[in-house]
Amino acid sequence: MTFEKTQSGADSGGDCFNVGSYNLYSQRTCGDAREHFGLSHRELEVLVWVGGGLTKNQIAARMGISPSTADTFRRRAYVKLGVGTSAAAIAILFSFLSGTRVEVSDLASAI
Repeated sequence: MTFEKTQSGADSGGDCFNVGSYNLYSQRTCGDAREHFGLSHRELEVLVWVGGGLTKNQIAARMGISPSTADTFRRRAYVKLGVGTSAAAIAILFSFLSGTRVEVSDLASAI
């Protein structure tokens, strides 16, 4: 499966990601997501690759870093998002990029 970021979609003003045989157009940019969630550029990059189904080793190779460094970026992003799984992190990130309003839930304090 391929997963690549391409030029912004003309209609959306956000980013376009090619996932397999699909083009996903975001309503917001990755910069918007970084600012909203307090993520570093590298943390967000790792999350986008995780969302594309890449393994820690594949992500590390693409980013030119060690697998343990890629894992550190992933763990830091999970802490900032308040999640413990890749599925939860990707659901939050991609919901935000699609234009969905994403805020901390009252349930988060109960966990």
